[in-house]
Parts: sequence; C-alpha cells; structure tokens
Amino acid sequence: MDVWMDNPALNENVLVARWHLTNQVYGFKFLVTQILAYLTGGPQRYTGRPMDEAHKHLNINARQWDHFMSDADKVMDEFKVKPEIQRNLRGILAGFRSQCVV
Repeated sequence: MDVWMDNPALNENVLVARWHLTNQVYGFKFLVTQILAYLTGGPQRYTGRPMDEAHKHLNINARQWDHFMSDADKVMDEFKVKPEIQRNLRGILAGFRSQCVV
C-alpha cells in the first residue's frame, strides 16, 4: 500500500494526492487488508464504504488505474506470492475497476 501512496503517476491526480496527505494511511491500510481478507474467505468483514462511493469522487482515470494494478503486480512479485494466488488477487482488484474509474 505504501507503493500506491508513493506512486507519482497516482499522485498526479490532485484529488488522490490530497487524500494521501490527509494522514489517513492507517485507515486505508486497514480497509484494504480487511476487504482483501473478506473477499478471500474471511473471517474479516469489510466495514468500509462501497467502492464507488469511496472512489468515484477522486476522478481516477484508466491510466492511473493501470499504474495501481501494475504496482499491485510488483508487490506480489516482490513478496513471491504464488502465481495462482496472484491471479486470484488480481481478479479481485480488477473487479473494482468500474467502481473506481471515471
């Protein structure tokens, strides 16, 4: 998640950069961990807002989304996540695209 927060391409979006500067990083990390754990079988339950409600106002474009996904791939490679699990996690993340990209 730190990779996403530090990505210059994502921070070119003024709304995203402003959100990154609001010191909500720990809440962001908590919610990302919570939703991924929930969507991969729990036992956590996601307590955040719906993805479209939480992201559409940030005006994330397709290029920024692609950078987000590329960062996810790099981190999974860095931590040597097995290819099958990477595909599953990538599928989960890709499923949020229409709810996040304008």
